[in-house]
Amino acid sequence: MRVRALGDSASVMRRDDAALPPRDEQLTWVDRVADALDAVSPSRASGAHSAENRRSACVRSFAREGARVADVVERQVPLALADQADLVFIMAGTHELLAGRSSPETLADRVDASVAELRGAGSDVVLISTLATSSALVPRRRLEGSAEFTSELWWIARARGATVVDAWSIPDVRARPLGAVERVTLDAAGHRMLARRVIEALGVPYRDGLLPPVSEAASRLPG
Repeated sequence: MRVRALGDSASVMRRDDAALPPRDEQLTWVDRVADALDAVSPSRASGAHSAENRRSACVRSFAREGARVADVVERQVPLALADQADLVFIMAGTHELLAGRSSPETLADRVDASVAELRGAGSDVVLISTLATSSALVPRRRLEGSAEFTSELWWIARARGATVVDAWSIPDVRARPLGAVERVTLDAAGHRMLARRVIEALGVPYRDGLLPPVSEAASRLPG
């Protein structure tokens, strides 16, 4: 199964960086989801592939720090389509909305078009909602715009046969200083919580970092 993650730095992968092997607290939600999918993959059950081959074939991230919805739509989605991805995660929109530079409707229209294209190509799509923050650095009206965009994602999911995972209610979000490329980010606890929610949305048993046995979960993956 080919899985591709799209978005900004929250959705990069760090576990396969040989130059700088990450500590557990540095792993992103994508790293944790990839570990869970590896644990239930048929290749693991059969022993047909090495761990390195499994990781390369199963989960890749095209996410980049500072990426906006336009970057995801114009650069990352075409890469996922070219890879004929079976499952695509999209997490984008938080930063431009909190910066007050885009309207929720405009961003939602662009995401909707990409989801339709991915679904038409046979990919399952999981949309991750925007992040919220209680920081006084972010005006309330901009949080309201982010909330409106998240509501639009639910509409897109219903219309296109996609899935939405709630990141809005995750409390483990840190605000960054004014002028930062990305205004907010998940901390380690936030990445763990989001990973659990994504795994639950996929129907794969997963709790407190304990990976389920292959026989229990392999048949429940999409695609």
